[in-house]
Amino acid sequence: MIRVLIMDDTPEKTEKIKSVLKERCLVNEEGIDWAGSINSGRRKLAANVYDLLILDLVMPINDGEEVGAEGNSENFIDELKRVGRLHKPVYIIALTQYKEQIDKYRQEYEKKLWKLIHYDLKQTDWEDVLQEAVDTIVTTKEQLTKSLVDERRYDVGVLCALPEEFEQMKQAFGTDWSPVQVEGLPYSLYATQLRTEYGHTIKVIACCNHTAGMQTASITASFLLSRFDLDTLFMTGFCAGFKKEEKKDGKNDINYGDLFIADSEYDYGSGKLVKSKENNEQEVLPEPKQMPCSYEAVGKINSFISEDMIATKLFAELKRMDLLVEDMAQPSIHVGPGACGSYVVGDEDFMKQLVKDDNRNLKGLDMEGYGLYLAGHMLKKNCVLVKGIADFGNSEKGDKYHQVCSYASAWFVMRYIKKML
Repeated sequence: MIRVLIMDDTPEKTEKIKSVLKERCLVNEEGIDWAGSINSGRRKLAANVYDLLILDLVMPINDGEEVGAEGNSENFIDELKRVGRLHKPVYIIALTQYKEQIDKYRQEYEKKLWKLIHYDLKQTDWEDVLQEAVDTIVTTKEQLTKSLVDERRYDVGVLCALPEEFEQMKQAFGTDWSPVQVEGLPYSLYATQLRTEYGHTIKVIACCNHTAGMQTASITASFLLSRFDLDTLFMTGFCAGFKKEEKKDGKNDINYGDLFIADSEYDYGSGKLVKSKENNEQEVLPEPKQMPCSYEAVGKINSFISEDMIATKLFAELKRMDLLVEDMAQPSIHVGPGACGSYVVGDEDFMKQLVKDDNRNLKGLDMEGYGLYLAGHMLKKNCVLVKGIADFGNSEKGDKYHQVCSYASAWFVMRYIKKML
């Protein structure tokens, strides 16, 4: 919708212009304002932004005053160029019933690509010129808006909590990244492009929070999804895994360096703080809140894993990059539920407590997943957490697997984008 200001002191003429704008140009009535003098027009232009100004060349200074044939609009046009507090309209059309003013001002208006029209109530040619001008303004505004939207729109986002995860993510993509500035925001934003196997060009925006936690993740995820109109937002990095009972072959179901993809996340810290009736000590009655990953995203992830031999290719990539830790085996990829909380866990008993009968399928423990999926759920967008298992949340917790897990999770996402989008 465009906004129009009519500056004219003749009611009959004003109503005719309004009629043409509404009936022939399809301008909504709420988008049309009127001013009957130079000063009232000044007030309108100081308070509002208009796409089109329709100006009578013969206007009184104040409402209700008489005016001669020369009027006061010429000085007002000069004022629009000089005075910063007045919002200069995109386009100006001047109407006059005095033919001598057409010859006097025509060259100046045409030089600015504006229109100067002779208004005659008995003729309709001025209506055609007005309609053409409005059509041009509407088309130009739509094209400009689309251009601005396309410029800031990205297809996919990648979010990392910590700088070490972010640096490995950028390396794993193997592309050139360019910094993106958003005024007033503290985030580290970078952009790149990926060419898919289908020949599509995917625009990617990446962000580092510089801090862990589900609240920060939720806020940043909401910003990225909204500001850049993302289709999908991934989160990569490292997390803890739930160590299962050893199998007969002496191996665990989940090992260091494996990838964890959360098909759901639950906030294990949610509950009610009460005093125990037995010993009068404080305890938390858990009320876990679960947030699922989108069905569409999980389905495509599972298809990708089964069809692309991605685990074998990932192992070869880690070996090529000399990132394998000691006798690290080929990573397995686990799609399953995750637990999310607000603090780093290094207590084996606490990890076992989380894996109760109703949570026996838990695969990973992180600090951001619930907030990420909550943002996606609220904005109806796809969000996927992909992280590497760097520890098991016990006393052996360390940073030995941080680098390989950060790289591996991001490389998986990069391959997914190329193959599936």
